[in-house]
Amino acid sequence: MVSLCLVAAVALPACQSKAAINREPQSGASTAANVGGVQEVVITTDSKYRFTPATITVHPGRVRITLKHVGASGAPHDWQLQGFPADNVPLVQPGQTRSIEFTAPAPGRYQFVCTIHVAQGQTGTLVVLNQ
Repeated sequence: MVSLCLVAAVALPACQSKAAINREPQSGASTAANVGGVQEVVITTDSKYRFTPATITVHPGRVRITLKHVGASGAPHDWQLQGFPADNVPLVQPGQTRSIEFTAPAPGRYQFVCTIHVAQGQTGTLVVLNQ
């Protein structure tokens, strides 16, 4: 019984460190900047499985999302607007940057995700205003 408790005591911190990634809060909010008629937002990511900013506000019209992996190492990440599979930034490796341009959907709130790290909580919200 003592050895079972010892194993549980050693294994529990290892489980908790993995779950801690999931508990890290989402952070940051940004309103797209209009550059030449296109609303631009730069989102960064790294080895913490988070997008920064995690909330993006845009107006109806063209939007350019740039995903920048600022980590020196770690897993690649992508960006996809849920419900709009064509609105995605393909995998970005550490140190890389990629962009996608699309037309904002109808006014409302939409979730975006890293399709390979949803379970780790790598999500965010796109807010499309009325005007």
